[in-house]
Amino acid sequence: LEKIVEISRIFPKLKLVFIARDLVDRAWSALIMELRNQTSGLTAGSFADGSGIQTCHNARDPKKTKKSVMSVAQKRRMQELSSPSSQPDSYYMERLRNATHDSRSNYAKHLRNWYEHFPPETILIVDYRDIESDPRGTLSKIVQHIGLHEEEARKYVESLDDRVLGQRVNAATSDQLRIDDSTASIKSSQPSSSDYFLSQRPNLKRQMQKYLQHHAIEFNALLKEKGYLWRLDEYDGNGREMT
Repeated sequence: LEKIVEISRIFPKLKLVFIARDLVDRAWSALIMELRNQTSGLTAGSFADGSGIQTCHNARDPKKTKKSVMSVAQKRRMQELSSPSSQPDSYYMERLRNATHDSRSNYAKHLRNWYEHFPPETILIVDYRDIESDPRGTLSKIVQHIGLHEEEARKYVESLDDRVLGQRVNAATSDQLRIDDSTASIKSSQPSSSDYFLSQRPNLKRQMQKYLQHHAIEFNALLKEKGYLWRLDEYDGNGREMT
């Protein structure tokens, strides 16, 4: 909270954008990324650069580092260990209940902290699904929010190549990514959404939905309070939008 106060003091006219992803999707992606990082020898919150080169710090002299290139066999073994199927349901639920993961799922709590120090009109909450279904329209809304006039936003968005707007990189499954030379775009060799992976583990999916449901309900209450018409899934069978 102290950091928010400091940011508001230094940048009182700051425009903020919060992208809200389905809570189960977000949590699953974070859990898989954490598992991959741990397998790579990285601490939680650290990120690999995707080069296949590991940097080892010298304990006696932190300024000296040693880089080693992983062999194909090492990469294959690491991919096996970081596969979602390498851990039981109990592992993921234990990690989900961890204070860090639980806090990151509490959208409403964190947003209310920002609303305490910034006017509502400076904060734009974006539905992640809109990025997938209408990337141009969503981007136009965002750039207008941060200061571009409508005509300027329209020209900017129209200038972007479809491949740029449509390109999707899933960091949680980056070991499975490959380059398609014919289109120079990044594609995944396997479906990357949590729906695909969790459909193979319906019991885990139900447990995650039950655990995260109260966060979804609280966030949807905030959306209603701020005048938004869309809602996140509360895992009760209701639709996306409210009237």
